[in-house]
Amino acid sequence: MRRLRRPLLSAVALVSVLLTAGACGDDDSADEASDVSLVEGVEVEVSAIDNTFRPEEIEIAAGTEVRWSNDGRNVHNVLPVEGEAWGVEVDDFEPGDEYRHRFTEPGTYPYYCSLHGTTTAGMIGTVVVTG
Repeated sequence: MRRLRRPLLSAVALVSVLLTAGACGDDDSADEASDVSLVEGVEVEVSAIDNTFRPEEIEIAAGTEVRWSNDGRNVHNVLPVEGEAWGVEVDDFEPGDEYRHRFTEPGTYPYYCSLHGTTTAGMIGTVVVTG
């Protein structure tokens, strides 16, 4: 048991040092830390299958890219319930197509396919972006 504790304590000490070092700096570093950074290499996938998005709800960190793929037999679209800052129309989302969007602002983003649902029922989905 002792052999396992020492590496664990060393790892805890290392994490403490790294966290403390990251907190040091001038006043400008605090401003930079509040900016959303891109989450490189992290991508969350949503599949548009005939009449459903899978998964229907996802939760991601701000800066993460979401990739919707049309894996069904029908054309679809991905439309935000509010606003027009993102989404893809039918002509660009046929079977085999994909659409990507990076969410940088925390919030809840409901969306739907207007061909197979409404803003509240049918082929709907939600992206929850955490800060």
